[in-house]
Amino acid sequence: MKTFINIVVMLFCITAFSQEQKITYQKMKNDLVKATYYFADNSAIVEREGYFNKEGKLHDTWISYDLQGNKTAIATYNNGVKEGVWTYIKTDKITVVTYNENKIINVEEKALVVN
Repeated sequence: MKTFINIVVMLFCITAFSQEQKITYQKMKNDLVKATYYFADNSAIVEREGYFNKEGKLHDTWISYDLQGNKTAIATYNNGVKEGVWTYIKTDKITVVTYNENKIINVEEKALVVN
């Protein structure tokens, strides 16, 4: 009986907290598919967008946004592999991480000064 009650409680929690996230897909001319993910609690605001190649792997540039539409991260993939310069943007600093074949090569932090 205790196991049954635990299962019911767990299913209730999963149902209560799960939200449907809106995703749109757009076929591009160069065999890429652009995916746009929207915030689950506000399907009018873009959370992140980027591309998948024909094998379904992350490819090219991916950009993440906050609820106000400000960029929070800019990333690059090559056939599902982290590649190149990734930029993480916060209110007080920018972190630049350089990847080569999924391996971190360099990390730099720069203070953001607003006049």
